[in-house]
Amino acid sequence: MRVSNLCNYFQEISGKHAEHLGVGYTSMKASGMAWVLARLAIEMKKIPARGQEFLLETWPIGTGRIFYRRDYRLHCGDEVLISASSYWLPLDIESRRPGIVPIDKTVLRATEGRFGIEAPFAPIPAVQGQSSETVRVKYSDLDQNRHVNNARYVEWVFDHLGPDLPGNGIPVKFAIEYKQEVRPGDEVLLKNNFSETENEFLVEGTIVGSGQVSMRARVRFQTPSSSEPRTTHLR
Repeated sequence: MRVSNLCNYFQEISGKHAEHLGVGYTSMKASGMAWVLARLAIEMKKIPARGQEFLLETWPIGTGRIFYRRDYRLHCGDEVLISASSYWLPLDIESRRPGIVPIDKTVLRATEGRFGIEAPFAPIPAVQGQSSETVRVKYSDLDQNRHVNNARYVEWVFDHLGPDLPGNGIPVKFAIEYKQEVRPGDEVLLKNNFSETENEFLVEGTIVGSGQVSMRARVRFQTPSSSEPRTTHLR
């Protein structure tokens, strides 16, 4: 399973559960609002293989300032393979300002302190990389709000890095921050740098013309043992 496929599963189950709680797409649209994913962090012990059955669960934890947190766990049998945390922003579609959405306090009491990932989300620093490419937003990149779908950004990240990645291309950690909306016809300049010490890539996308940062991502791979040769992978 690609990481972008995993993000699609996260998005699907989040939408279904939000509908179940009465704060999903239907009720949000009626009130002129939409849920916008702001941050996502994933820790991967193993990624499900083709044909492997798994159970994915999600639950809301609560709010922190303007963000609403939702966590996830993916199980195969009794083993937890993947854990994740996400931060969502309820956005007024017309004013583009954050809003407030009431979440059932009974639900929040039941999930209090149950974290998919214990550590807080670490901000992703600006990328100083020189290597770059430009992606133009197409129709297939868009979600129902006519902005680039969050999983498409993830595909852009891995397409930009290419197939020659450490650890057979399977990361152990992935994190992404969504900083600015990207719309049809926009062009996004992607650049990256690689930390040999951490065995991770940082990727940044900026909107051509405005220079606004649209997203930043961190992709970490298993650190090789001291007996294994190290290779720097840069485009």
